[in-house]
Amino acid sequence: MNNLEIKKLVLKLNKEGKKIGLCHGVFDVLHFGHLMHFKSAKKKCDFLFVSITEDQFVKKGPNRPTHTHHERVYFLNSLDMVDLAFIAKGESGVNSINLVKPDIYFKGNDFKNNLLDKTKKIFLEIDAVKRHKGKIIYTNEKHMSSSTIINKLQLALNDNQVKFLKSIKKLTNFRKLEKSLNKIKKDNVMVVGDLIIDKYVFGKVQGKSGKEPHMVFSNENEEMYIGGSALIANHLSEFAKKITLLTDFGNEPDIKKLLNTKLKKNISHIKLKKNNYLNTCIKTRFVDSISKYKLFGSYLIPNLEGLEFQNLLNNRLNSLIKHQDIIIVADYSNNFFNNNSLKLIKNSKKFISAMSQKNSNNSSFHSLNHLQKIHLLCINEGELRNEVRDKKTNIDLIAKNYLRKNNLKTIVVTRGIEGSLLIDEKLNEYYCPAFNSKPIDKIGAGDSMLAILSLLLKNKIHPKISLLIASLAASKVINNLGNRYTLNKIELERDLEFLLK
Repeated sequence: MNNLEIKKLVLKLNKEGKKIGLCHGVFDVLHFGHLMHFKSAKKKCDFLFVSITEDQFVKKGPNRPTHTHHERVYFLNSLDMVDLAFIAKGESGVNSINLVKPDIYFKGNDFKNNLLDKTKKIFLEIDAVKRHKGKIIYTNEKHMSSSTIINKLQLALNDNQVKFLKSIKKLTNFRKLEKSLNKIKKDNVMVVGDLIIDKYVFGKVQGKSGKEPHMVFSNENEEMYIGGSALIANHLSEFAKKITLLTDFGNEPDIKKLLNTKLKKNISHIKLKKNNYLNTCIKTRFVDSISKYKLFGSYLIPNLEGLEFQNLLNNRLNSLIKHQDIIIVADYSNNFFNNNSLKLIKNSKKFISAMSQKNSNNSSFHSLNHLQKIHLLCINEGELRNEVRDKKTNIDLIAKNYLRKNNLKTIVVTRGIEGSLLIDEKLNEYYCPAFNSKPIDKIGAGDSMLAILSLLLKNKIHPKISLLIASLAASKVINNLGNRYTLNKIELERDLEFLLK
């Protein structure tokens, strides 16, 4: 039943003087507590609506929900005590409340203490109910958890993930993890490196040109996202006290507006403009709007070589470094850094983490030689293998040899759906499985891992725990196209809480 039909039904029920009730939730795996909740609600109203959260808005950990919204709504409509179940839009029950305008909105007893709802959505729902002159009743069913049942039955996780989480539970619990995430908030972080703007052009492939030997693409709409070092800074915004972002900048009006809108408020952006001819790096991808497949890329790469830019960078570094606890080097291979700027950073005696990405403009000349003697190097497996020219040796051996040779404290190798690997200076090896096997867009995954790992490892959080948190962060990022999503502390904590139930 669509919204228009539901509105007509509500009007009819109101005319007949029926008392309307509404329950809202995910209802992924129905259990005894849910049934008692619905039974209790039905006793207090004439017609009971139940709305469920649409799949894309369910945020209860990786691979959730286990049942699609179509499956969940079908099952609920099969229950005698439910008069009509429907799929809601949005992350809370507010849209359903505005649609149904219930006389009574029912919530479970775990919501009686509203302050325990970390998302604070319950307060939005309360306001919506009051606007429509309804009331809220908290039912007293036996408290049970779908997440606990799902975890015990291993419905949402594979064997590797289950085994890994068992080892985590021996080290810690959710409350301790929550304290760890609050502990890292005290640090001042500087992110220094290339500013990249990711532009996605959505459209359809029309076919071959009638007169020329090329394909024709019809533009439908465009979106621009903050990328590069600015994205790392955004990912840090809810986890660090203060962030300084030091980047190049071309001063283009549309990019200036984008940064003003999308850059988080606790980020101090220091812009380095070489001259009036400097352009900001813009990476344009042409994307099929139906399949979301990237068809072609067109990059505008700025020229940052020369003493003018390096002098600007070094002067700023000299004045900013002393105020930082952590320095993150974000090198996207656009000649942002030279030996002098890297020497300044390495001599600072701060916690230094770094990443370097090979790009199409420098694939033959890319090297990691400039990132030696630092606390953390975060690198993709393919790029590490390319660096040492080794396709066959086990990646853990390659990582250990590379760490020793380059005097690194820690190296983290990201391996896509194969998970991630951390080697510390004592050659201890830690592995974490991936928590997203079906990424929508892999762009930004490494950036989010570097951001979170820098804070956690600097604060001496156990490497295995750090990998788990960073992997969950990456799993959320790659579930979105482009760099639309930046890390949310509450969402990350909720993922951890549901996984460790």
